[in-house]
Parts: sequence; C-alpha cells; structure tokens
Amino acid sequence: MIVLLPGCNNRLKINGKTGYQIVIPTQADTIEKYSAEELSHYLFEMSHVNLPVVEEKEYNGNKAIYIGRTNYATKLNVDFTRLEEDGYAYRHQNNNFIIAGGSRKGVLYGVYDLLEILGFRKYASDYTYIPKGNSVILPKNDTVYIPRIKYRTTSYMSSKNNAECFNWHKLSSQKETWGSFVHTFNSLVPPEKYFNTHPEYYALRNGKRMPTQLCHSNPEVADILINNLKKQIEEKPQMKYWSVSQNDNDKACLCDNCVKLNEKYGGDKNRNSGAIIYFVNKVAKAIPDKMISTLAYWYTREAPDNIQPEPNVNIMLCNIESLRHRPVFETDQAFSKDLKNWGKIAKDIMIWDYNIQFSNMVSPFPNLHTIKPNINFFTDNNVNAFFMQAAGIEGCEMAELRGYLIAKLLWNPDADDNAIIDDFVNGYYGKGGPYIRQYIDTMCYSLLKTNHQLGIFGSPEEAKDTYLSAEMMDEYNRLFDKAEKAVENNPEMLRHVQAARLPIMYAQIQISRTETDTPRSLFKHDANGRVVADTAIKSLLNKFVDRANKHGIIRLRERSIPPDKYLESYNRIFNKMNEMDSAISFNKKIIPVTSPSKNYKGLEALTDGIFGSFEDWRDVRFDNWVGCEEDHMNFILDLGEVKPIRSVNMDFFDAKDTWYQMFLPEYVTYATSVDGKNYDNVVKVANPNDPNQPYDTVDNMPRDIYVQSFQANMKNCKARYIKVHAENILRCPSWHVRAGDPATIFSDEIVVK
Repeated sequence: MIVLLPGCNNRLKINGKTGYQIVIPTQADTIEKYSAEELSHYLFEMSHVNLPVVEEKEYNGNKAIYIGRTNYATKLNVDFTRLEEDGYAYRHQNNNFIIAGGSRKGVLYGVYDLLEILGFRKYASDYTYIPKGNSVILPKNDTVYIPRIKYRTTSYMSSKNNAECFNWHKLSSQKETWGSFVHTFNSLVPPEKYFNTHPEYYALRNGKRMPTQLCHSNPEVADILINNLKKQIEEKPQMKYWSVSQNDNDKACLCDNCVKLNEKYGGDKNRNSGAIIYFVNKVAKAIPDKMISTLAYWYTREAPDNIQPEPNVNIMLCNIESLRHRPVFETDQAFSKDLKNWGKIAKDIMIWDYNIQFSNMVSPFPNLHTIKPNINFFTDNNVNAFFMQAAGIEGCEMAELRGYLIAKLLWNPDADDNAIIDDFVNGYYGKGGPYIRQYIDTMCYSLLKTNHQLGIFGSPEEAKDTYLSAEMMDEYNRLFDKAEKAVENNPEMLRHVQAARLPIMYAQIQISRTETDTPRSLFKHDANGRVVADTAIKSLLNKFVDRANKHGIIRLRERSIPPDKYLESYNRIFNKMNEMDSAISFNKKIIPVTSPSKNYKGLEALTDGIFGSFEDWRDVRFDNWVGCEEDHMNFILDLGEVKPIRSVNMDFFDAKDTWYQMFLPEYVTYATSVDGKNYDNVVKVANPNDPNQPYDTVDNMPRDIYVQSFQANMKNCKARYIKVHAENILRCPSWHVRAGDPATIFSDEIVVK
C-alpha cells in the first residue's frame, strides 16, 4: 500500500499496511487499464509491494492515484479536450493525485513521465533501470504537458520488437495511423495490371513510356488512383494518413503536359513538385476526410510556386542530400531554403530525417551534436511531425543512445541534449560511462576540427585521415580499454560497452584494406615479396564478427551483408592470396587497350596480388576493384617471357542490387600470343546469368552478393602475352531502376597459373 509520509504533501511511502490504491474509471478503456497496470507493475518492481488497481465504483477511500477520465477528475474540472491526443495533466487534491490524459495515449505518457520523475529509466528495450526503495516523491506542482511535435517516430526503436519501449518513449506508431507509407505509386496503379494496355499512364522518358513513375497530367491516372485508394481505405477506415507518393527513383515523367505543369507551378521544367502537387491535390479533394501524404524528396524537394497543397495534404520533406557534421542550416542552404518555402504554403509538414550512415551502419557516425539544433530548426519552420530514420534493425552504431536521445528531443525539443546523453551513458554503461562520454566528445571534436564532410552514404575509409586517423583510433581504443576494464566484473555493462566498441573495430578493419605495408594495413609484403594478411587484423576481424553475431546484428549495410557474409568476403581475400604462390601473373606488366574508370583502381591493380572484398558494393572506391564504366575492359598481360599456361581466371563483382549500376560482363575472352602480334587459342567464357532478368530477391533485398569466376582452362598452351576482353553490357537493362544509365564491370585480379 501507499501512505503519505507525515509533514510532506507530495511524498508517498509504499509499505503494505494502509492507504493508497490506483483508481481507474468504471468503464476504463484499454489505454487507461494498461496505464494503471504499468504504474502498479513498476512500483512493485521498486518496492516489492503490490499496489492494487480498482474501478472507481468499487473505491471508497480518500487516498488514491486516479488514472484517466475518472468521475473524480471530471468533478475537479480537468479539461481533457485541452490535452489533445498525447498531452497529460498532473493534479493534486487533498491526499489524491490525478493523472489525466488526451484522447490517444496521453494518460499512458503521463504515467511513464511520472516514472521517469521517480527515477525509472528505460534505456533500451532490454535494459530498464529500476530504483529501489519504499517511498516516492510526486511532482510538487500541478502540471499540464502538451507535446509540440504531434507525430514522433524513429526506426531506432521498432514497435514490432518492443511495444512497451516504444510507448515509454512516447513514439507514434506507424501501424496505428498510416494506411500506406511512402513510394506508393506502384501499389496504387500497379504496372503489372496497367502498363501493357495503358503505357500512357506512366512516365515518358527519352520518347519511351516506362513504369518508373506515373504521368501526373493524365486525368485517367488520377481517376484510377482515387478509385483504388478508396478501396484500400475501406479495408482500414480507422487510418488517418494515406500516402500518394513517388516511387523511389528519379525517373519522372517528361511528357509535354507534365513539363507544362511543372513550368506553370514552378517556373522551371526541372522542378517537379508542381506537377505532383497538382496531382495529389486532386486526390485530396476527392478524399477530404483523410490526410493524403506525398513526398518532397529528391527531384520533388523544392516547393512549387503558384499552387498550394490542399489542407488535408501532408508534405513529407526529406533531407537525404544534407551533410551531417554540422546542423543542416549550416551545411545545406538549399534544403534550408526549401524547408522555409514549404513552411509558407503547407499546413502539415513531416520531416523525414536521416540519422545513420546507411552504407556502413556499424561505422562511427559522430552527429549526435546536430540532432537537437536540427529539430529546433525544423519546428521553427512549421514542422510538427518527424520520422527519424535509421535502419530499423539491431546493432547500428550507438543505436540505443541515438534512439533514446531522439525520442527525448521529439517529446521535448527544449530538453538539454547533453544532459540526456550524460544520463544515458552513466545509466547504460555504468562505470564505463565516463569513458564512453569522453569517446563521444573526442570524436566530435576531431570531426569538427578537421572539418570532415559527414554524409549518410559515406564510409570509414573516407575519414581515415580525419576523425578516424591512426592517432585518433589509438585514442578511441585506449578509452574503450578503460571502459571495458571499469565494468569487467559486471557482465551486463560489459556487454553494453563491447557493443559500443563494435564501430571502432569495424572502422579499423575497413581502413586496413586501403593501405599496404603500414602499421595499420591488412596487406603486407613478406620477405619474398608476396602479399600476406596481417595476423592482428585477421584476429580483429574474427572477434568483430563473433561479437556482432552475439549482439544480434543482422546486417552491416542497409540492404545486405550479415556478419557471417562479411567474414566470408574477407576469407575469400585470404584464400585467394594463399593461392597466389602458384600464380605466374603476380606483379607482371599490364598493357592497357581501353582505360578503366578513374573513380577506381588502375589496371595495374590486376596483378598486385591484392584482392577486393565483395561486401563493399555500396562504395568500391577504396577497395581493390578495377572498374570500367560504360566501356569494355580490354588489356594485355605481359608475363615477361614465354611460359606454359594451364589456366586464366578473373573474378568479376556483381552487387545484385537495383540501385547500383554494377553488372557482370556478358562474357570474357582470353587469347594468347608468343610475340604479342599474333593471337590464337581464343577462349570465350560466358556469363551464366542473364543480365536481362531482374535479380532474385527476398523481402526486396538481393538473395546474395557474389563474385563470379570467368576461368579458362588451357591445354598445351605456351605464351608470353594474354589479351583480355570483358564485354560490358554498357547500359543498365530495362528492368533496372536506372535503366539506360551507364553500367560498370569490376574485377580485382587476373590470375594465371
């Protein structure tokens, strides 16, 4: 039970003898019942005393915590309408304490905020701090809190994984409010149903209709979409938001009428928001009782002129291009201008913000200092809804801290972000917290001092001379050594600290393959001049993969590479290096016939004995792949003298991802010559995969990312020269999201035995 401590109007003591109960309305709804159960549960966890929950009709005492829309609260003139959906109020009356809430989850949020005031913390879905004792101090003053931001969510905390954690941090649930969510043109006007018979419903590109986007000027398209959307709404009538938004590509319709719409409403045929707002307004007028959401993203990010979104149109504004080392109003003036312009014409704006390095999700990404100023900037410009995107999976860099900080600032943008970080690191990492905080601050200082341009599609390799320099990496590892030592006798805290260290381990591994014969390089030459792998890096790699698996990390990059596949990629390198003892092509001369792309390694890298990692498909600039963009790969290998040849092999890299313009060659031919003039023994090795067929995927992700060998076995062959031709498909095929754009082929070595 709970009794008042004598002489203290706001101190309650739990002791099991007399007094307090939790009172809910006689006909309490689900949220009110759950709120009371949560309060009772956590007070029991604190004191090991059960505080009963009773309906108001059964309660006749004078010491209660009233939860929700009780008659008692109504008699005291608690204004529930003022609390909107998610607001709450605390009120004292004699010995009673009232927690009232808005129409959605306000009362539940009031309970969780009360628990936070009492010292409870939910730092992560699997770690809640519960204070111990038998007394609590309730808020002294009556309180009303109504959140300024009306829609708050982040994929750092998924409601699928832990609904209580999601609710504790007052995050809005997509599945409770959204009937459909972004990139919906294909689901509303499916190409498989309409394209063959009505190609005019879709984008005109270079004189050809393609099912990349819809044609916004075609009135039949709007009619079909509205009809199909109404059918979807009938299935989920309770949902508030319905997305009518572009597919995830930049292949907009360029027909004369769509161009005219963009010119009319933007003054610029290259600004595509005019046509899409014209189109979405039609939908909004036809369905006035729902919020129709559309993206201002990529090629539609600029606000239009001479047209305003309908009042029930939600603008989902995305800043995917913005750099992240400083607040966006400093690094991205163009986006800042767009935000202000949308703020002048739109009634409802949601920011889709990006808070992770998608191409390397476990890599250090020191942007914590920008989150609060960004949120404040957005809310100052008419933004009242946020989706703070991460990967939605376990184990992203500092995921627990990021989710915690973001949720706190979305609930209260005026909160002290440094105090939130301090609270988290000391609570979640225990005695290791001060060292983790020093690590965060040291990396941030190094980032700003070196003025590194931090992007969401960057890589640790890009930062190897700035905030991830050898000197700074030594300092970070020193701090983590201290943090691990401080918690070595606390298994739970040690697990938290070791998870926080994974990004540094990952960065060290990735950077190691960009250098040769340096203290931190993976590749070193032995006494015989052969390339070997550094044993310390190999040991670090295995430790990283083992820890990543133990911490539940399922992917290291946005759409691919589980830890075991990451290890497999590196093991391929080690196995290939071991096979080089029998190769006669090592360090031999390459005579170029066509030139590779300057974005990647030169042709000489084909015989340096260093192989590429197939896990790096998001950005192969820093790896050991030679790429030929929109050109075939042609060169001659000079072995230096006539030698017997048993086999010739080149491995080519295929990301199997519809965003990246990376493909296997159609075929590779090898021809041999003794004198470098007359070539014979031509062997053609065909690609066993059809480039005109879409990639086989599971859940929209490629089944695998792989390297394909193009090996030719030679019989009775002696030669000095080998002429190689790898046939590039040159342009992305029609099924690819970048159909018609340049295609690139990649190989790491030519191995002759």
